[in-house]
Amino acid sequence: MRRLLPWLLPLLVAVLGLASVDVGPGPIVKYAVYFALAIALPGTLLLRAAWRSTGNWAEDVGLGSVVGATWQLIGWALFTALGWQRWLIVWPALVLVAFAAFGRRFWRIADPKPLPVAWTWGLAVSSAVVLGVSTVGVMAYHPMPPGGTAYYPDLLYHLSMVHELMRSVPPELPQVAGERLEYHWFANADMAGAVDITRLAPIVVVFRLWLLPWLVVALLVCATLARTVSRTWWTGVLAALALAAPQLYLLVDTSVNLAAPVSFLSPSQTFGMVAGVTVAVFLIELLFRNAGGWLWVVAVAVAIVGGGSKPTVLPLLVAGVGLAAVFLLVTTRRVPARIVIAGTALVAVGVGTMLTVAGSTNGSGVQFLAVLKSLPVYTAATGDTTQPGAGGLIVPALAHGAVVGTLTLLLGLLLTLQAMALVGFGVVGRRDPVAWFLLGAMIAGWAGYLLIDHPSVSESYFIYTAAPFSLAGAGWFAATSARAARRPVWVAVAAFGLSVIYAGLFVWARGVPAGPPSRQLWASTRLLLVVLALTVVLLLVWRRFLRQAGSGLFVVLMLLAIAPISSFIQSAVHGDTEKSPTYRAPRWVVYPDEASAALWLGSHSAPTDVVATNTWCRPAGPQTPGCDARGYLVSGMAGRRTVIEGWAYTNQAMAEQGVGGRRYTEQPSPWPERVALTNQALAAPTADVLRRLRDEYSVRWVYADARDGTVSPALDRLAVLRHSVGKIKIYELGE
Repeated sequence: MRRLLPWLLPLLVAVLGLASVDVGPGPIVKYAVYFALAIALPGTLLLRAAWRSTGNWAEDVGLGSVVGATWQLIGWALFTALGWQRWLIVWPALVLVAFAAFGRRFWRIADPKPLPVAWTWGLAVSSAVVLGVSTVGVMAYHPMPPGGTAYYPDLLYHLSMVHELMRSVPPELPQVAGERLEYHWFANADMAGAVDITRLAPIVVVFRLWLLPWLVVALLVCATLARTVSRTWWTGVLAALALAAPQLYLLVDTSVNLAAPVSFLSPSQTFGMVAGVTVAVFLIELLFRNAGGWLWVVAVAVAIVGGGSKPTVLPLLVAGVGLAAVFLLVTTRRVPARIVIAGTALVAVGVGTMLTVAGSTNGSGVQFLAVLKSLPVYTAATGDTTQPGAGGLIVPALAHGAVVGTLTLLLGLLLTLQAMALVGFGVVGRRDPVAWFLLGAMIAGWAGYLLIDHPSVSESYFIYTAAPFSLAGAGWFAATSARAARRPVWVAVAAFGLSVIYAGLFVWARGVPAGPPSRQLWASTRLLLVVLALTVVLLLVWRRFLRQAGSGLFVVLMLLAIAPISSFIQSAVHGDTEKSPTYRAPRWVVYPDEASAALWLGSHSAPTDVVATNTWCRPAGPQTPGCDARGYLVSGMAGRRTVIEGWAYTNQAMAEQGVGGRRYTEQPSPWPERVALTNQALAAPTADVLRRLRDEYSVRWVYADARDGTVSPALDRLAVLRHSVGKIKIYELGE
């Protein structure tokens, strides 16, 4: 009971948080029961049967939930391909029935190894933080349709894929009916499975319910990885706190997204990271701790889920196994067969997922330090105005001689924005292949971050995916240092105190008027250099003159604490950065008649119906060349396939990044014939044109938005007007 009591805190926070964002008790209870009985419990039983228990329920449930989601995805694919989606609940029920009949020993832990109650409280408090800030700080900022005035486009895009994955395997591209969906959509398939089993509205699952349990699972599996490599219980708490602490500013601020590495706007990042960390735990047991048997099958299956969720996952795992193999080859003159098998399997999975589901990578190139172009002060510091995806093999500012400004930006980026991904390098030099496994993953993450140039700066996901590996390495490094320190508690107190001072200085520096952005950058950088120098001096005094150990613990804790403390102080002092209680970006405004008409269409049409619409660009207005092709009103809100809608996230569009000086989001449609036919059907319809829509694209409905272009009165005669509200008319085409 002592270990169950702390978990009531995050449960209460989740319920109250969801209630504050208009989710009633019915959906909350239904989804909680679903996740517990259809994901966590079946997965935990399968994990114990294939491997063993970790010795405690919390870590079993964390790893088991990922295994359970993998099992659900297998069932989802089979049942959806056969058209049996409504019976998907049978799939997890089969596991429960089988274990109730033949595997009762797996319902309990045969060799209990309970973690301290302090570990439980640490994870419970961390979970309460991320659940609370997710609901009141992020979800409240993104109302569910139709309650908002604007919607972040990625949320509607993910919603469109959930609808698609509820009706078809293999899935089609919902914005271009008949084309294959090329995207890392496994997180969306997990959502689709949740909708199939719970019968809840896809909007509620995507905008509210799906993320919360996976945030808790993320903390659990990252804590498990940290404890596994360090064999010290409190390193798991450190990892969980390090993931939760950056979210604290959301208690006094609202934001469009959670602080990385978890994400509300990118469920693929959260789901892929969780799968990748779980595979890492399994690989450590398989390759370095003599596990075997069915765990190999489980590890490969979860690796497939990771690769199908985010393209950044498998490169890190392959690099980890590869560097561990190099270490063993150098130190023992041999590479164990199991490492060769694991590396080969991961490469095969990576190639397979890249060729089948890991889309949205087109338009990417190689450019050293391209990520610096995403910083707001980059142009001011360097004078370079090139877009992402352009500029050669080296970031143009560096290639053209703006060395000082570029290196200043890089220093600030490394020491402030990505400290979480740096602290793990303290394991360098250890004569343990596990350390080199972590180093391989971290090096791959940093290599992707610093070398890849993606049109949407998605190279950042490499470093986000590497963060849990870095936290595990940092915990290991800190645990070793703490064992050598005579007073580790005082070391921790000193690190926290100095972090508060440094964070206050950074906030003060940001608030001091300094003229143009370039001058402000130099002012902040000088402070950064002073802080760095002062820290080095303090560490030297600590080690050389006071003869005290524990400097590693000091550095780890300070690096992990400065960023969350400074962001919290910054938000508390300077107020809400978003300046509005809900998301209201003018570009992404959806008018009430547009939203209500889309929801009407979704409830009055069949899931496989195809719609012709002129809503492919946002904001609403004439759909002229160069408009932002991220319109997902019909495919997202209505949940229906379209002849053509927003094409920006297709591989074909992303490959055109920079053509004509435009971003990929503003490129012409890769399917101009569909655009032309749709425009003709709405502006100058004839019986033959509408017949072409039916015969060539199986169109049954026309969603006509008068804001987006001419809607001919002739449609009233050539088709059946089924719904009209404001400037929207919805027609049904006859047979």
